[in-house]
Amino acid sequence: MVWAATTLAAQPTGPSPGPPPADDTEVSDLTPNRGAAASPIELVPRLEIRQSYVRVGSDLSLHDTTTEIDIQFLDRVLLRYEATLRVVGSPSGQTSGFGDLRLQAIGILASAPRYIAGIILGAVLDTASQPALGTGKQQVFFGAGGTFKPVRWWLPYLIVQDQLSVAGDDARPDVHQLVVNAGNLVFGRGQTWYKLDLVTAVDFIAEAGRFFGTLEVGRLLLRRTGLFFRSSTQLAGRRELDYSLEAGVRYLFRLND
Repeated sequence: MVWAATTLAAQPTGPSPGPPPADDTEVSDLTPNRGAAASPIELVPRLEIRQSYVRVGSDLSLHDTTTEIDIQFLDRVLLRYEATLRVVGSPSGQTSGFGDLRLQAIGILASAPRYIAGIILGAVLDTASQPALGTGKQQVFFGAGGTFKPVRWWLPYLIVQDQLSVAGDDARPDVHQLVVNAGNLVFGRGQTWYKLDLVTAVDFIAEAGRFFGTLEVGRLLLRRTGLFFRSSTQLAGRRELDYSLEAGVRYLFRLND
């Protein structure tokens, strides 16, 4: 399943300011504080908690509580840990417990005032406490992503990622899919942001393609605390998702000042 992935003055008295900055300076900050780490290619250490509800047909629903911790190493590497408590509802009843653990590393390859390019490496570990709560497969994923900032308030981005299973329960279906996420991040007034993700997933095992859309709105409530809401649905392809609703809060350990 594709989880269409998160983010969200008083002027002191003093000498009169100098001349306004040139246009390049106006748009040079790719990760303004008001974005609250909303860009997917942004190295900002954080603690994030998300509550999500996913509906798959009339018989299956998922309710996840996900805790994410991002730790930055040096200036160009971020490690992300995601652990999930999951409740699966089906006609036979409910199953609850821990889901699969997800580990991810984001490394910045190149950056400039108007763009950032990086690589993504990670794994999904078969750690679910019960079979129904996970895929039953050890998985790895890798890819690349980039952002480009044509104007100060708009940040389009592209992420391409391949995910495949390498071990696990032979009775469970294998995993191999290519995911392309073309997104747009817009910064609004009052320290808010709006994000649209259009995700194409090619499932090589099922020989099928799917197309998903995700809308997100968030706001930086305090200097380091952001709140966001997200909704997704499947727009095309063999039905895998009816809709999902998600709300989350993140605390940023450091901002890009």
